[in-house]
Amino acid sequence: MASRSAAVGSLPHAAHAQIVLALLGVWSVFPPYLGPPLGLGLNVAANVEVVDHVVPGVAVALCAGLAALLVRRDGAAEASAPVLALTGICFLAGMWQAATHAPLVLDGGGSESPWGSVVLHSSPGPAILAIALWLTLRTPAVDAAEASSSG
Repeated sequence: MASRSAAVGSLPHAAHAQIVLALLGVWSVFPPYLGPPLGLGLNVAANVEVVDHVVPGVAVALCAGLAALLVRRDGAAEASAPVLALTGICFLAGMWQAATHAPLVLDGGGSESPWGSVVLHSSPGPAILAIALWLTLRTPAVDAAEASSSG
């Protein structure tokens, strides 16, 4: 199994997606803390924000970052059980964020939940969920064949 170089251009598709997933995880931590200074706050208890944003966001950032590191070290690792497990954790965290923010989206537009605040708080979860689902269900062999035929 050949080792991949550290250059970003040579990383497998999965490593790029895992890096994006890690950045989304970091982004998902901040809406409760950036929203109020921007005038996009919600009246939600601090402990709820920790459970809905901080815990899943940190889990996604750490798991996706570790998965990207594993894939970067060895391209064949993208189909390994550890990378699949780490991506599965990201999927579950994204599902948690999306599910816990569904009532907020349904109540959006009211005086308690203006649309700007709703979009800021609820957009990271579905994005994390979609990318983690794609990474979980994709077939690395198909991606390798596509990459070799396009390059």
